[in-house]
Amino acid sequence: MTASTNPSSPANPSIQPTYDVTRSYDENYDDGPFWSGAFPQPPAGKPQYRFLDFPVYSPVGVPAGPLLNARWIETYARLGFDLPVYKTVRSLERACHPTPNCLFLKDVGTLTPERLHERLVATPESPAAVADISITNSFGMPSKQPETWQADMERARAAMGPGQVFIASCVGTPGTGTGIAGLADDFARTATMAKEAGAQVVEINLSCPNVTSGEGSIYTDPEASARIVRETARALGDTPLMVKVGFYGRPEKLAGVVRAVAPHVRGVAGINTLSFEVVDERGQQALPGEGRLRSGVCGAAIRECGLSQARDLVALKRREKYDFATVGVGGIMTPADIDAYLATGVDAVMSATGAMWDPSLAHAWRTLHNIN
Repeated sequence: MTASTNPSSPANPSIQPTYDVTRSYDENYDDGPFWSGAFPQPPAGKPQYRFLDFPVYSPVGVPAGPLLNARWIETYARLGFDLPVYKTVRSLERACHPTPNCLFLKDVGTLTPERLHERLVATPESPAAVADISITNSFGMPSKQPETWQADMERARAAMGPGQVFIASCVGTPGTGTGIAGLADDFARTATMAKEAGAQVVEINLSCPNVTSGEGSIYTDPEASARIVRETARALGDTPLMVKVGFYGRPEKLAGVVRAVAPHVRGVAGINTLSFEVVDERGQQALPGEGRLRSGVCGAAIRECGLSQARDLVALKRREKYDFATVGVGGIMTPADIDAYLATGVDAVMSATGAMWDPSLAHAWRTLHNIN
Protein backbone atom coordinates (compact mmCIF):
# COMPACT_ATOMS: atom_id res chain seq x y z
CA MET A 1 0.00 0.00 0.00
CA THR A 2 1.15 3.51 -0.75
CA ALA A 3 -0.04 6.69 0.89
CA SER A 4 0.22 10.33 -0.03
CA THR A 5 2.15 12.77 2.09
CA ASN A 6 0.16 15.23 4.16
CA PRO A 7 1.53 18.77 4.36
CA SER A 8 2.68 19.32 7.93
CA SER A 9 1.01 21.70 10.34
CA PRO A 10 2.11 25.31 9.83
CA ALA A 11 2.60 25.59 13.58
CA ASN A 12 4.50 22.34 14.02
CA PRO A 13 6.16 20.73 10.98
CA SER A 14 6.73 17.47 12.89
CA ILE A 15 2.99 16.79 13.26
CA GLN A 16 1.61 15.15 10.12
CA PRO A 17 -1.88 13.68 10.55
CA THR A 18 -3.23 11.04 8.21
CA TYR A 19 -6.28 13.24 7.54
CA ASP A 20 -5.39 16.50 5.82
CA VAL A 21 -7.58 19.09 7.53
CA THR A 22 -6.81 21.64 4.79
CA ARG A 23 -8.53 19.48 2.16
CA SER A 24 -12.14 18.43 1.68
CA TYR A 25 -13.69 15.24 2.96
CA ASP A 26 -13.97 13.86 -0.58
CA GLU A 27 -10.30 14.61 -1.27
CA ASN A 28 -9.35 12.74 1.90
CA TYR A 29 -11.66 9.90 0.89
CA ASP A 30 -10.14 9.67 -2.60
CA ASP A 31 -6.45 10.32 -1.82
CA GLY A 32 -5.92 9.44 1.84
CA PRO A 33 -4.70 8.31 4.20
CA PHE A 34 -1.82 10.79 4.03
CA TRP A 35 0.85 8.68 5.62
CA SER A 36 3.96 6.85 4.50
CA GLY A 37 6.41 4.72 6.38
CA ALA A 38 7.23 1.16 7.33
CA PHE A 39 4.50 -0.95 8.87
CA PRO A 40 5.40 -2.80 12.08
CA GLN A 41 5.67 -6.56 11.95
CA PRO A 42 2.43 -8.22 13.11
CA PRO A 43 2.68 -10.25 16.32
CA ALA A 44 3.89 -13.80 15.84
CA GLY A 45 2.23 -15.43 18.84
CA LYS A 46 -1.38 -16.22 19.61
CA PRO A 47 -3.76 -13.40 20.53
CA GLN A 48 -4.04 -13.05 24.30
CA TYR A 49 -7.06 -10.73 24.44
CA ARG A 50 -10.70 -11.25 23.50
CA PHE A 51 -13.30 -8.80 22.33
CA LEU A 52 -16.79 -10.23 22.35
CA ASP A 53 -16.13 -13.77 21.04
CA PHE A 54 -13.14 -12.79 18.92
CA PRO A 55 -9.44 -13.31 19.80
CA VAL A 56 -7.48 -10.06 19.30
CA TYR A 57 -3.86 -9.07 19.74
CA SER A 58 -4.80 -5.86 21.51
CA PRO A 59 -7.98 -4.21 22.79
CA VAL A 60 -7.16 -1.03 20.85
CA GLY A 61 -9.07 0.36 17.90
CA VAL A 62 -10.26 3.43 16.02
CA PRO A 63 -13.90 4.52 16.47
CA ALA A 64 -16.26 5.51 13.69
CA GLY A 65 -15.09 8.65 11.94
CA PRO A 66 -11.47 8.68 10.75
CA LEU A 67 -11.45 5.45 8.71
CA LEU A 68 -13.21 6.59 5.56
CA ASN A 69 -12.88 3.50 3.37
CA ALA A 70 -10.97 0.24 2.83
CA ARG A 71 -7.61 1.96 2.31
CA TRP A 72 -7.94 3.65 5.68
CA ILE A 73 -9.08 0.43 7.36
CA GLU A 74 -6.17 -1.53 5.90
CA THR A 75 -3.61 1.12 6.85
CA TYR A 76 -4.72 1.30 10.45
CA ALA A 77 -5.10 -2.46 10.80
CA ARG A 78 -1.53 -2.89 9.59
CA LEU A 79 -0.44 -0.20 12.05
CA GLY A 80 -1.74 -2.36 14.90
CA PHE A 81 -5.22 -0.99 15.58
CA ASP A 82 -6.97 -4.34 15.97
CA LEU A 83 -10.53 -3.02 16.31
CA PRO A 84 -10.98 -0.61 13.38
CA VAL A 85 -14.46 0.79 12.80
CA TYR A 86 -15.55 1.67 9.26
CA LYS A 87 -16.91 5.21 9.07
CA THR A 88 -20.65 5.54 9.71
CA VAL A 89 -22.75 4.72 6.63
CA ARG A 90 -26.37 5.33 5.63
CA SER A 91 -28.99 3.67 3.44
CA LEU A 92 -28.76 6.63 1.06
CA GLU A 93 -26.08 9.00 -0.17
CA ARG A 94 -25.41 12.07 1.96
CA ALA A 95 -22.93 14.87 1.22
CA CYS A 96 -20.46 16.14 3.79
CA HIS A 97 -20.77 19.53 5.48
CA PRO A 98 -18.72 22.30 3.82
CA THR A 99 -14.96 22.55 4.28
CA PRO A 100 -13.29 23.21 6.68
CA ASN A 101 -14.42 20.27 8.78
CA CYS A 102 -11.72 20.34 11.46
CA LEU A 103 -10.10 23.19 13.41
CA PHE A 104 -7.80 23.17 16.41
CA LEU A 105 -9.01 24.64 19.70
CA LYS A 106 -7.12 27.41 21.45
CA ASP A 107 -6.26 27.18 25.15
CA VAL A 108 -9.20 24.86 25.80
CA GLY A 109 -7.80 23.00 28.81
CA THR A 110 -9.77 20.14 30.34
CA LEU A 111 -13.50 20.13 29.68
CA THR A 112 -15.88 19.15 32.46
CA PRO A 113 -19.70 18.98 32.68
CA GLU A 114 -19.69 22.39 34.36
CA ARG A 115 -18.14 23.92 31.22
CA LEU A 116 -20.61 22.62 28.64
CA HIS A 117 -22.23 26.07 28.34
CA GLU A 118 -18.99 27.80 27.29
CA ARG A 119 -18.08 29.05 23.85
CA LEU A 120 -14.74 27.69 22.68
CA VAL A 121 -12.26 29.41 20.37
CA ALA A 122 -10.88 27.74 17.25
CA THR A 123 -7.51 28.32 15.60
CA PRO A 124 -5.85 26.95 12.44
CA GLU A 125 -2.59 26.35 14.32
CA SER A 126 -1.68 23.03 15.89
CA PRO A 127 -0.35 22.62 19.43
CA ALA A 128 3.31 21.69 19.79
CA ALA A 129 2.65 18.11 20.93
CA VAL A 130 0.16 15.47 19.83
CA ALA A 131 -0.79 14.83 23.46
CA ASP A 132 -2.16 18.38 23.68
CA ILE A 133 -4.28 18.38 20.52
CA SER A 134 -7.98 19.15 20.82
CA ILE A 135 -10.12 19.84 17.78
CA THR A 136 -13.62 20.68 16.75
CA ASN A 137 -15.06 18.75 13.84
CA SER A 138 -18.27 18.84 11.83
CA PHE A 139 -18.92 16.41 8.99
CA GLY A 140 -22.63 15.59 9.31
CA MET A 141 -22.14 11.83 8.91
CA PRO A 142 -21.75 11.84 5.12
CA SER A 143 -22.20 8.57 3.25
CA LYS A 144 -21.56 7.17 -0.17
CA GLN A 145 -24.44 5.31 -1.82
CA PRO A 146 -24.92 1.77 -0.46
CA GLU A 147 -23.66 0.08 -3.64
CA THR A 148 -20.37 1.94 -3.22
CA TRP A 149 -19.82 1.40 0.48
CA GLN A 150 -20.92 -2.24 0.44
CA ALA A 151 -18.36 -3.10 -2.23
CA ASP A 152 -15.74 -1.13 -0.34
CA MET A 153 -16.60 -2.83 2.96
CA GLU A 154 -15.96 -6.18 1.33
CA ARG A 155 -12.46 -4.99 0.47
CA ALA A 156 -11.96 -3.68 4.00
CA ARG A 157 -13.01 -6.98 5.53
CA ALA A 158 -10.58 -8.85 3.24
CA ALA A 159 -7.73 -6.58 4.42
CA MET A 160 -8.03 -7.59 8.07
CA GLY A 161 -5.26 -9.71 9.56
CA PRO A 162 -5.30 -12.40 12.24
CA GLY A 163 -6.29 -11.20 15.69
CA GLN A 164 -8.34 -8.31 14.32
CA VAL A 165 -12.08 -7.59 14.09
CA PHE A 166 -13.81 -5.59 11.38
CA ILE A 167 -16.54 -3.37 12.80
CA ALA A 168 -18.94 -1.27 10.71
CA SER A 169 -20.82 1.78 11.96
CA CYS A 170 -24.34 2.58 10.70
CA VAL A 171 -26.97 5.23 11.27
CA GLY A 172 -30.60 5.63 10.31
CA THR A 173 -31.74 8.71 8.42
CA PRO A 174 -34.90 10.65 9.37
CA GLY A 175 -37.37 10.92 6.52
CA THR A 176 -36.78 7.42 5.19
CA GLY A 177 -39.96 6.29 6.95
CA THR A 178 -42.66 7.54 9.29
CA GLY A 179 -41.68 8.54 12.82
CA ILE A 180 -39.51 6.48 15.12
CA ALA A 181 -40.80 3.25 13.54
CA GLY A 182 -39.54 4.34 10.13
CA LEU A 183 -36.21 5.45 11.57
CA ALA A 184 -35.81 2.12 13.38
CA ASP A 185 -36.51 0.28 10.13
CA ASP A 186 -33.81 2.31 8.39
CA PHE A 187 -31.28 1.59 11.13
CA ALA A 188 -32.05 -2.12 10.79
CA ARG A 189 -31.93 -2.03 6.99
CA THR A 190 -28.57 -0.26 6.95
CA ALA A 191 -27.11 -2.58 9.58
CA THR A 192 -28.22 -5.60 7.55
CA MET A 193 -26.46 -4.22 4.47
CA ALA A 194 -23.26 -3.80 6.52
CA LYS A 195 -23.54 -7.40 7.72
CA GLU A 196 -23.97 -8.59 4.15
CA ALA A 197 -20.83 -6.63 3.21
CA GLY A 198 -18.73 -8.52 5.74
CA ALA A 199 -18.98 -6.69 9.06
CA GLN A 200 -18.11 -9.03 11.92
CA VAL A 201 -19.66 -6.58 14.40
CA VAL A 202 -22.14 -3.80 13.62
CA GLU A 203 -22.24 -0.61 15.66
CA ILE A 204 -25.18 1.77 15.40
CA ASN A 205 -24.44 5.41 16.06
CA LEU A 206 -27.01 7.06 18.31
CA SER A 207 -24.80 9.95 19.30
CA CYS A 208 -23.33 12.21 16.62
CA PRO A 209 -23.73 15.91 17.57
CA ASN A 210 -22.82 17.19 14.09
CA VAL A 211 -26.18 16.67 12.41
CA THR A 212 -29.22 18.96 12.23
CA SER A 213 -31.93 16.39 11.54
CA GLY A 214 -32.22 14.61 14.87
CA GLU A 215 -30.52 11.24 14.38
CA GLY A 216 -27.65 12.26 16.64
CA SER A 217 -29.55 12.85 19.90
CA ILE A 218 -31.32 9.50 20.16
CA TYR A 219 -28.94 8.27 22.84
CA THR A 220 -30.67 10.55 25.37
CA ASP A 221 -34.07 8.91 24.80
CA PRO A 222 -34.46 5.44 26.37
CA GLU A 223 -37.69 4.60 24.54
CA ALA A 224 -36.45 5.59 21.08
CA SER A 225 -33.09 3.91 21.68
CA ALA A 226 -34.76 0.68 22.75
CA ARG A 227 -37.03 0.65 19.69
CA ILE A 228 -34.12 1.15 17.30
CA VAL A 229 -31.82 -1.31 19.03
CA ARG A 230 -34.49 -4.01 19.27
CA GLU A 231 -35.33 -3.81 15.56
CA THR A 232 -31.69 -3.73 14.54
CA ALA A 233 -30.72 -6.69 16.74
CA ARG A 234 -33.59 -8.71 15.31
CA ALA A 235 -32.43 -7.95 11.77
CA LEU A 236 -28.79 -8.82 12.51
CA GLY A 237 -29.52 -12.21 14.08
CA ASP A 238 -26.31 -13.71 15.40
CA THR A 239 -24.06 -10.81 14.30
CA PRO A 240 -23.05 -8.85 17.43
CA LEU A 241 -24.61 -5.40 17.79
CA MET A 242 -22.95 -2.49 19.57
CA VAL A 243 -24.33 0.96 20.32
CA LYS A 244 -22.36 4.20 20.37
CA VAL A 245 -23.61 6.71 22.92
CA GLY A 246 -22.65 10.25 23.78
CA PHE A 247 -21.79 11.91 27.07
CA TYR A 248 -24.51 11.94 29.70
CA GLY A 249 -22.86 13.80 32.56
CA ARG A 250 -25.12 12.14 35.12
CA PRO A 251 -24.92 8.41 35.93
CA GLU A 252 -28.70 8.08 36.27
CA LYS A 253 -29.22 9.23 32.66
CA LEU A 254 -26.69 6.67 31.46
CA ALA A 255 -28.37 3.99 33.56
CA GLY A 256 -31.80 4.69 32.10
CA VAL A 257 -30.70 4.26 28.49
CA VAL A 258 -28.48 1.27 29.20
CA ARG A 259 -31.35 -0.44 31.00
CA ALA A 260 -33.50 0.04 27.89
CA VAL A 261 -30.97 -1.34 25.38
CA ALA A 262 -29.10 -3.95 27.44
CA PRO A 263 -31.33 -6.93 26.47
CA HIS A 264 -30.51 -6.42 22.79
CA VAL A 265 -26.83 -5.40 22.56
CA ARG A 266 -23.46 -7.10 22.85
CA GLY A 267 -21.49 -3.89 23.35
CA VAL A 268 -21.79 -0.27 24.52
CA ALA A 269 -19.23 2.31 23.37
CA GLY A 270 -18.80 5.92 24.40
CA ILE A 271 -18.28 8.75 24.44
CA ASN A 272 -18.71 10.54 21.16
CA THR A 273 -17.58 14.13 20.77
CA LEU A 274 -18.94 16.83 23.08
CA SER A 275 -21.18 19.49 21.54
CA PHE A 276 -20.02 23.10 21.99
CA GLU A 277 -20.50 26.47 20.38
CA VAL A 278 -17.20 27.24 18.63
CA VAL A 279 -16.14 30.67 17.37
CA ASP A 280 -13.02 32.10 15.78
CA GLU A 281 -10.73 34.60 17.46
CA ARG A 282 -13.00 37.46 16.30
CA GLY A 283 -16.01 35.86 17.99
CA GLN A 284 -17.63 34.76 14.72
CA GLN A 285 -18.95 31.25 13.98
CA ALA A 286 -15.85 29.18 13.26
CA LEU A 287 -17.26 26.61 10.82
CA PRO A 288 -19.26 27.92 7.85
CA GLY A 289 -22.85 27.00 7.11
CA GLU A 290 -26.26 26.92 8.72
CA GLY A 291 -26.52 24.99 11.98
CA ARG A 292 -22.76 24.76 12.52
CA LEU A 293 -22.25 27.21 15.38
CA ARG A 294 -22.33 24.08 17.53
CA SER A 295 -19.91 21.34 16.57
CA GLY A 296 -18.25 18.30 18.07
CA VAL A 297 -15.18 18.65 20.27
CA CYS A 298 -12.70 15.83 20.63
CA GLY A 299 -9.09 15.16 21.53
CA ALA A 300 -7.26 15.72 24.81
CA ALA A 301 -9.83 18.17 26.20
CA ILE A 302 -12.57 15.52 26.54
CA ARG A 303 -10.46 12.79 28.17
CA GLU A 304 -11.73 13.35 31.71
CA CYS A 305 -15.36 13.25 30.57
CA GLY A 306 -14.68 10.03 28.69
CA LEU A 307 -12.91 8.42 31.62
CA SER A 308 -15.67 9.47 34.01
CA GLN A 309 -18.34 7.85 31.85
CA ALA A 310 -16.20 4.73 31.36
CA ARG A 311 -16.05 4.32 35.14
CA ASP A 312 -19.81 4.85 35.43
CA LEU A 313 -20.53 2.35 32.65
CA VAL A 314 -18.31 -0.35 34.14
CA ALA A 315 -19.78 0.19 37.61
CA LEU A 316 -23.31 -0.01 36.18
CA LYS A 317 -22.51 -3.19 34.27
CA ARG A 318 -21.11 -4.86 37.37
CA ARG A 319 -23.94 -3.72 39.63
CA GLU A 320 -26.71 -4.84 37.27
CA LYS A 321 -24.79 -7.90 35.99
CA TYR A 322 -25.20 -6.84 32.36
CA ASP A 323 -23.65 -9.10 29.74
CA PHE A 324 -22.15 -6.74 27.18
CA ALA A 325 -18.68 -5.50 26.29
CA THR A 326 -17.68 -1.96 27.19
CA VAL A 327 -15.60 0.32 24.97
CA GLY A 328 -14.00 3.52 26.22
CA VAL A 329 -13.59 6.43 23.79
CA GLY A 330 -12.58 10.05 24.24
CA GLY A 331 -9.26 11.90 24.46
CA ILE A 332 -6.96 8.90 24.05
CA MET A 333 -3.76 10.50 22.76
CA THR A 334 -0.94 8.42 24.31
CA PRO A 335 -0.23 4.84 25.43
CA ALA A 336 -0.68 6.07 29.01
CA ASP A 337 -4.21 7.20 28.11
CA ILE A 338 -4.97 3.71 26.79
CA ASP A 339 -3.82 2.24 30.09
CA ALA A 340 -5.87 4.76 32.07
CA TYR A 341 -9.02 3.68 30.25
CA LEU A 342 -8.25 -0.03 30.60
CA ALA A 343 -7.74 0.57 34.33
CA THR A 344 -11.41 1.58 34.57
CA GLY A 345 -12.33 -1.98 33.57
CA VAL A 346 -13.52 -1.38 30.01
CA ASP A 347 -12.98 -4.26 27.59
CA ALA A 348 -11.50 -2.14 24.79
CA VAL A 349 -10.48 1.42 23.94
CA MET A 350 -10.64 3.41 20.71
CA SER A 351 -8.77 6.54 19.70
CA ALA A 352 -9.83 8.92 16.93
CA THR A 353 -7.95 12.22 17.24
CA GLY A 354 -4.91 10.53 18.79
CA ALA A 355 -4.81 7.90 16.05
CA MET A 356 -5.17 10.54 13.32
CA TRP A 357 -2.22 12.61 14.55
CA ASP A 358 -0.13 9.68 15.83
CA PRO A 359 -0.63 6.56 13.68
CA SER A 360 2.04 4.77 15.75
CA LEU A 361 -0.09 4.91 18.89
CA ALA A 362 -1.35 1.31 18.86
CA HIS A 363 2.05 -0.14 18.02
CA ALA A 364 3.64 1.92 20.80
CA TRP A 365 1.14 0.47 23.26
CA ARG A 366 1.77 -3.05 21.95
CA THR A 367 5.51 -2.54 22.38
CA LEU A 368 5.12 -1.33 25.96
CA HIS A 369 3.12 -4.43 26.77
CA ASN A 370 5.42 -6.86 24.92
CA ILE A 371 2.86 -7.92 22.34
CA ASN A 372 5.07 -9.36 19.64
